[in-house]
This record gives sequence, C-alpha cells and structure tokens, in this order.
Amino acid sequence: MADFRLRIGAEIQLGPDSILKLPLLLGDKAERVLLVVDPALSESRAVARARALFEERGLKAIAWEEGGARATSARAEECLALARGSRPKAVIGIGGVRTLSLARVAAALANGGRSIDQLMDGAPPDKEGVPFIAVPTSYRDPFLLSELAVLADARDGSARLVSAPCARGSAAVLDPNVMEGLSPKLAASCVLDALMHAVEGYVSARSDFFSDLVLERAAVSLVAALDAIIARPDDPAVRQDAVQGGLLSALGLASSSAGLGTAVAFAVNARFGVPKSSLAAVLLPWTLENAARGRLEKVASLASAFGGAEPDAPAAERADATVEGLRMRLGKLKIPSRLKDFDLQLDRLVETAANARALDFVNYLPRLVSTDDVFDFIKAAY
Repeated sequence: MADFRLRIGAEIQLGPDSILKLPLLLGDKAERVLLVVDPALSESRAVARARALFEERGLKAIAWEEGGARATSARAEECLALARGSRPKAVIGIGGVRTLSLARVAAALANGGRSIDQLMDGAPPDKEGVPFIAVPTSYRDPFLLSELAVLADARDGSARLVSAPCARGSAAVLDPNVMEGLSPKLAASCVLDALMHAVEGYVSARSDFFSDLVLERAAVSLVAALDAIIARPDDPAVRQDAVQGGLLSALGLASSSAGLGTAVAFAVNARFGVPKSSLAAVLLPWTLENAARGRLEKVASLASAFGGAEPDAPAAERADATVEGLRMRLGKLKIPSRLKDFDLQLDRLVETAANARALDFVNYLPRLVSTDDVFDFIKAAY
C-alpha cells in the first residue's frame, strides 16, 4: 500500500445556525476581524447576522465587498492592502469559491511582504498569516479543507492555482441556512459542481483508500440532494444532503485531486466570467465519459447512486447507466447543456485549453493529457 498522509488545518462546524458560533471560533483575542464578502451578499441575512454577532460582543468588523464573480488578482491586491492596513486578528470569507479563495489569500499574506503576483508566480508566503474562517454560501468549494486557492490573473485572464496556508485557528462553517437564498436551479448547479469534484477525486491517480470511501459517499449524498431539488425545489430541508455531500467532497479532495472538468471550468470562468457552477452542469457528463476510459470500474461503481443498472451487470453497462442517469436528471432541470449556450466562441477557447492544462491537478488525471486533448474535451462539450 502506498504511504498515506492527510492534514486538515481547519475546525469544521456544520449544522443549522452554525454561523452563530463564529465568535466562539474567534476566541477572546480577536478584537478586530476582516470580513471579505461577495458584494451580491452584502445585504443578505447571513452577512447581517455575522455583523450583529460581532457588534454585540464589541468586536470591530471591517468589511470588504469589492470582489464578486469577476474578481481578479488586482482586486485581491486591494483586499490584501486593507488586511495589512487594518491588522485584523482573523479574516472571514462569506461567499462562493472565488470570494473564499480571495479571502484565504489575504489571510495567508496579511502579515508578510509578498504581493499577490509574487504568490501566483510561485513565491510562498514569507510569514505566517492570520486565521481564516470560510463561510461558504454554496455547496461546492473544492479547496475548502486544503491550502489551495484559485485566482483570476489580471495580467492575462488565466486561472492560477496558488498555495495559501493560513494560521492555526482556521475553520470552516457550513450552515444550511446561509445557503437558503439559492434558487432551485442555482442550487442544482452548485450540487452538480460538487458532484463533479467528487467524481474527479474518486477517479484521480492520487486517490487512495480514504478518498475512495469519502468521495463515494459524497457522490451518493449529492445525487440524493439533486433528486430532492428536482422533486421538491422549494423544500428547504433538501439542503442538508447537499451541505454534507459538499463537505465530504472537499474532505476527499484534501487527500485526492480535482480533475479536467474543474480545470476547464476555472479557466473559462477566469477568462469569460461564466459561472463555474453553470459550467459544471455542462462538463460533468463529459467528465464521467472521459473518466470511464481510464477508470471504468470506478465509474461503474457509481451506478448504484444514479440508478438504472443491475449490480451484477458488466462494468461497461453500469458505467453507461451512470452517465445516462446523470443526463436524465440534467434533462429534468432544463439548464444549458453545451458550452456554446453561454455565447462562447470555440476559436477563443484554445488559450483556455492551454490554461486548464497548466493547472497542477491536471497532472493527476487517470491518464496523461496534452493541451490538444484538453481542447478535444472542450470541443466535445461545445
């Protein structure tokens, strides 16, 4: 058996109203915190509750709300400047993947002298940062329990994966009530994004006995959540499976690795601003088909989650049932099914393919791929 090592440097709080535990996570020494908030959430109930919690306890909360879906490394530099000027004892990120990545980087570099560009170019932080608390507002941050973050490079529009280790005391707060503002279609897209992460980690060359157990369970929870959203789109109770599945997906990826669909989604999102969750809904079936070529048995083992095949059927038949079960659910959701539905031009996606191939986790696919292979994958989904 290969050597196994797992390090998770964050305390995890999961459950309804767990956001109320933020002051406990900060302790009695964090008299000043920096809130990095997606501007679309600035008036949300979750942010209002967080601010009220701090004010009631005499804590000073400095808010930065200038990121958003198209936040680039230039915006991250502005957030970092505020972090260094205000000298917070902790950084709290409230939002989606892009906002949490930006907040994590600000926390990691807050006490040092490195710039965002230097970090993206490979220079590690020169001093220990401050604790970072992630409050995700969707179900699908693949880096929630790792030291990784993704930024859109303002210099060339590419997606860049960086290592941003934060100080002891970091945490993740997963509160289903914080995610109540997601529309049924957006919630379904976010679940599909988390499911893509789980599938990619499950078939990755970095997978091990631990990630296999966790990610297979993540896939089961996420498919159940997707079915519940399709059947009862307005039922708030369906969020619980999605939150648990998203956490399991992130936990599995702390030991394994994301894959090609995630790389392409990050690259397209960074360059063209298409929401990553929407891209995942398009790319996931192609990700499953691509994975079946190198990890047939693993894709076949997911058929029980998606339904549609007998347990003793041949592996190829069960793998086909997995893909067809997914496509059937996508048809019910009536969401975009092709990249061209986002008004993307195929000839402009060549650079995107090169950017996706350059992301480190693409090196851990079931089989090695070239930039041409990545572009072929994009063309299939186009």
